[in-house]
Amino acid sequence: MKKKYLGVGLALGSLALLLVGCGQKQSADNSNRTFKTTAQSNVLTVDPNRVTDVGSDLATTQVLEGLYKQNNQGKIVPSLATKIVKPTNHGKTYTFNLRKDGKWNDGSPVTAQDFVISARRQVNPKTKSQRAAHYQDFKNFKAVNTGKLSPSKLGIKALGKYKLQITLSHAVPYYNSILATEIYPVEPKALAKWGTKYGQDSKHAVSNGAYLIKNWNSSKDTWNLVKNKNYYDADKVKLKKIHFQVVKTPQTSFKLFQAGDVDETQISGSWVADAEKQFKKDVKVRQYGQLAFIPWNNYNKTTRNLNLRRAISYSIDRQTLADKILNDGSLPAKSIVPKGEVKGANGKDFNEGLSTPLTYNLKKARHYFALAQKQLGTKKISFQLLTADTDAYKAVAEYIQGQASKVSPNLKVNVRSVPLQQEISSFSDHNFEAGTLGWSTDYPDPIDYLNIAAKAGQINFTDWSNKKYEALITKINDTDGQTPAERVKLQQQAASLLNQLQGVTPLYQYSSVHLLTSKVKGLDYPLIGYQKYEYASWK
Repeated sequence: MKKKYLGVGLALGSLALLLVGCGQKQSADNSNRTFKTTAQSNVLTVDPNRVTDVGSDLATTQVLEGLYKQNNQGKIVPSLATKIVKPTNHGKTYTFNLRKDGKWNDGSPVTAQDFVISARRQVNPKTKSQRAAHYQDFKNFKAVNTGKLSPSKLGIKALGKYKLQITLSHAVPYYNSILATEIYPVEPKALAKWGTKYGQDSKHAVSNGAYLIKNWNSSKDTWNLVKNKNYYDADKVKLKKIHFQVVKTPQTSFKLFQAGDVDETQISGSWVADAEKQFKKDVKVRQYGQLAFIPWNNYNKTTRNLNLRRAISYSIDRQTLADKILNDGSLPAKSIVPKGEVKGANGKDFNEGLSTPLTYNLKKARHYFALAQKQLGTKKISFQLLTADTDAYKAVAEYIQGQASKVSPNLKVNVRSVPLQQEISSFSDHNFEAGTLGWSTDYPDPIDYLNIAAKAGQINFTDWSNKKYEALITKINDTDGQTPAERVKLQQQAASLLNQLQGVTPLYQYSSVHLLTSKVKGLDYPLIGYQKYEYASWK
């Protein structure tokens, strides 16, 4: 259940390039106008059982809907379920009545069995889905996912054509958010016909949501979303066509918006200040629930050394990194948990209650580096920092490289930038020493971030494990008889311990900065999740 998508960082641009405003093009008649926007990465798949990246996740949330969904403000509302239900059986059993006008794009009904087939496929070990853990709170998940039980034993069943029951192994306080963002159906007939091609290009893609994806395959840098006439709320969808193009630098994004060639785009760095001067009413700056961090490969003798990791962490001035290097509204990380996710027991932000904060201290960095030299038995220590090939991640990596040189001339960080897909493959194959990653959540609970370093975590590529940390994660997940305040306290203990042990090294919290034409209303950018184009319309 604990999902996440490996995020591509916002790109930083050349600070030297200055653009002169020429105004945005406007159309006299917007009724059939194509809404033009940008994306930071390609869509690799819209198979809901196989999505592992931000680009695909954004597309999937536009073309597929589950039992619940998030509206444009991030609020959870019913989708294919007729209402938000209250669980029974001490919070473990959810019984849904499905709306009868929910349809796939070919006009066939969306049924309870479509959810059952999807869940069983995703958890089945033969599928080898990297999203299997999204269902880890379902009854019998582990036994099914390890092949000890048949997928038919998973805690989900159809009680009728339009009646679905989900049974969890334990109560989950935030499960409505999971239902809104991680649980999707599949179209059985198309799946049976297409097999492994399902969701891999627009010819083999289905939709039960507001839009269909067209003119797309995983290698294309452009694609379209077009209104799905069989969507149950089609009458309320006002943007009939949305055109996407991949843009990886903010100067290009800025220039496209300035010329009126796009109606929406994402920017960062110095372009945020420029945009606020030239397009004040079009700038949307939002806090975003995505956290950048360094995973360390614990299969590697050098990078599994705790004192080396501590030396790097203490060498990073996270405030400077956010304010000077990124300069786009990003926030310095105080732990692996972003600001704004949840309140502590005292009503303040979660990170205000940590016993071990992340700090910048070159003296301590040099102290721990000396200990690392002694433990590793060498004067000179070097490692490679792998990063995605966006300007933002390159700039962050170069900053870390520069700070390491301040610790000691004998500490060398070599930076290697590769495409995101290649970076993920390197992490999965343990073919790295250290790297930079982003992780965003679907639900307002710290456990999703804490699981990054858990032994059974979905993206724990590092083989890092700590008995005390694992014990805390187990207690956090044992919700029976646990009060919300008790749970938050345990999570704060885990976050503090992770800061201390540097299982991963938190860096910064992303901001979400968009330029959006003032000719559009109803589109917003929530802390968790993505903008929903079905709510947007031309003014």
